[in-house]
Amino acid sequence: MRGERTALLRDTQKAPLMVIRPFELPCGTLMVFIVNPTGGVLGGDHAEIRVTVEGGARVLILTQSATRVQPSPDGRPATQDIRFQVAAGARLEFHPERTIPFAGSAFAQTLTAELEVGAQFALTETLASGRVQTGERLAFASYESGVQVSVAGRRVYLDRQRLVPGPLTRAPGVWGRQDYQASGVFVGGPVPADLPGTPGVLASGVSAGGAVWLRGVAARGPDLDRALLGARESLRRQLWNAPPVQVRR
Repeated sequence: MRGERTALLRDTQKAPLMVIRPFELPCGTLMVFIVNPTGGVLGGDHAEIRVTVEGGARVLILTQSATRVQPSPDGRPATQDIRFQVAAGARLEFHPERTIPFAGSAFAQTLTAELEVGAQFALTETLASGRVQTGERLAFASYESGVQVSVAGRRVYLDRQRLVPGPLTRAPGVWGRQDYQASGVFVGGPVPADLPGTPGVLASGVSAGGAVWLRGVAARGPDLDRALLGARESLRRQLWNAPPVQVRR
């Protein structure tokens, strides 16, 4: 914080990930873009993202474009480790663009959010089954993701998935014949009276620790994005009485 305004106080970055100049939204939230100016994520790459949000600050982190996971000829996965720390009275939202695993790619990501009591946190993310329009449906080698959110050291949300397509697993889990998956978690505030959802596309619920979770699948990316955006704004309003986010790109 700088006075009563949210400000980026310290910024350390190294290629291939970069942070461009933040913008203050009309609601007072500071919008920060994380950019990868290269052609995508390569096998063997390792990226780390560390964010600390002080009390009273309001931060929205976005990515400028989709995460394109390039093929890995030697089978080594690209890895990414994300760690957030959010103080009491602060809010952090992370809504990256879609992850698209190319044929022959391998990707493993972990995201850990440590919140103090009274902190607010939101995450939504989407995953494609591949470059669908070029016929690369579930042609990647592997995709792994682990998300854990804790409040005062107590875990309130845990989500892990590992996808390894093969000749007999072209429709894993809840995907069926769908090509796009969404997931998300919201922490902070009372349990919403009206859990959002779109029949056949997006569902929501509450974890044993009180976190609100989202899960969805769709045949078309825009359909899933539309349902996810509606759910996101509904939860922001119910949990935090927050106005709609007006993103400027």
